[in-house]
Amino acid sequence: MCEKLKNLKKTEYKIALLLSENGILNANDLQNMLNVDKATVYRNLKSLLKKKIIREILTDEKSFYEIDCNIHNPIHPHFECVKCKKIYCLKPLSAQDTINLSHYTDFEISSIEIIIKGICNECKKQF
Repeated sequence: MCEKLKNLKKTEYKIALLLSENGILNANDLQNMLNVDKATVYRNLKSLLKKKIIREILTDEKSFYEIDCNIHNPIHPHFECVKCKKIYCLKPLSAQDTINLSHYTDFEISSIEIIIKGICNECKKQF
C-alpha cells in the first residue's frame, strides 16, 4: 500500500482503497461501490486529486481515476477501446522512454499523459 494513503479522511481512504484494489474506475463505479451520492464522490475525488493521491485519465466520454503512487503504480500509457470504452493500463514507461519524450521540447514538462485508442481484444472477437 502506498504511503500517501495514510491520514486520509474516511471516504477518501475508501476511494483510494477501491482504486488500489480495482485499478481504473470512473465516478459512477465508485458511487455504486460506495453507495453514496454523486456529490460525495466528486468532492472526495477533487480532494484526492489536489493531494496528488490519484491521477485523472480524461477520455472523450468521461474521466477515470487510478492511484498516483509512482512506486506501486509508475507512470504508464493507457489504451481506450473505441467500441466498449474500457480503459486498460499498458506497460510503464522506462526511464529512457521518459527522457526521450522530454526531448520533444525545451519547455519544462510537469507531466506526460499518453492515451492510445483502438479496439481491444474482447471487441475484436465480436467481429
